[in-house]
Amino acid sequence: MGNLYKDKLSGSRIGIVFGAFAPCHIGHLEVILKAKKENDGCVVIVCGEDGDFGEPFGLDVYRRFRYMRELFADDNQIYVVMAAGQRIPQKESAWKSWLQVIKLKIADSLQNSDAEKIWYTGKTMQADALEKESSDEVHLVDTSLYPITGLNIRNDALRYFNAIALPFRRAFTKKILVLGAPSGGKTTLVKDLAKLYSCPFSFEYSRQYQEESNVNDFELDGMDYQRLVTGQFQLNRDTIADPASQGMAILDTDVMVTKVYARLGAKDDDYAITQDEYAIFEQSANAFIARQLWDLILVVPPTLKYVDDGYRNMEFSENVFLRTIHDMMLEEIAKSGNLDKVVLLDAKGDGDKDEFSYYARYKQAKEAIDELMGHKQYNSDN
Repeated sequence: MGNLYKDKLSGSRIGIVFGAFAPCHIGHLEVILKAKKENDGCVVIVCGEDGDFGEPFGLDVYRRFRYMRELFADDNQIYVVMAAGQRIPQKESAWKSWLQVIKLKIADSLQNSDAEKIWYTGKTMQADALEKESSDEVHLVDTSLYPITGLNIRNDALRYFNAIALPFRRAFTKKILVLGAPSGGKTTLVKDLAKLYSCPFSFEYSRQYQEESNVNDFELDGMDYQRLVTGQFQLNRDTIADPASQGMAILDTDVMVTKVYARLGAKDDDYAITQDEYAIFEQSANAFIARQLWDLILVVPPTLKYVDDGYRNMEFSENVFLRTIHDMMLEEIAKSGNLDKVVLLDAKGDGDKDEFSYYARYKQAKEAIDELMGHKQYNSDN
């Protein structure tokens, strides 16, 4: 476990490494670890400003700072600081003023203000600028062993996925959500797809919560739904950040689904959740929904005969009610701005006019994932 509050670096020689780290990758790590090992510690400065090239990937400068802190949480020889509003200069004339700001950040990281600062960079232009504008020692690190850039990753993350530092991989992981009304084969589909693609997957958190708490659908109140929202969000978040991921995670259910069930319960006097409780819950749910970024949403329509598994209220088994749940889920997706990510799994089996086929829908899901991931070799006819 790392220390929440690190001591400032001590020693007479301190390495300095700076960058945008959008994302941090193996080339950056080579420079940072060299700076640490050759000195008494290393200050890592995360630079950036609002609207820079990290933001389209969910990597604003503050998020990058958080991920770098997470990456080095257990290393007391590395001290991470943030220089928000300070993009690394691209013009020689801008380096002098930039260094003045950055040196203040460095000073705040050191116990000994007189410590010698040794700058490390893998870029010739930056080394030249530092040597011109600073009297400190500057090391140009040979990074030819890892010829990769943040631009390479931003342009083709899956190709370079294993070169991305672990905390940053979640930003480039393709997030596939599977949702649907009860008894549509959703859970089976999630497990089968996860086996096929050897990727991490989540489960429907409400099932675990209700079994552990021994509470049925009627008894779920506002506080229960708050716990369901935070539990599902965290479960999905942990799945996306799974170190075993190779660039894809499949999530069974999300906060939008929990919100649908809470809405239904609040409209029925037989359920514990009240309209006032729902109003409070809705604000929290919407905040979580706004933070969810999906690359693909597979919607399983209510096409199978309902199976009583002792988990859901049997009122949900009415075909009209299943369709209501389905329509409300699509409504929530639309509200979240993700309707363009939806693939409705409505394929029918060969020669089947009325009945939907699980295998047909499985193939349809597979085709959508292959298109997203660029897996041309996974043609559904193979």
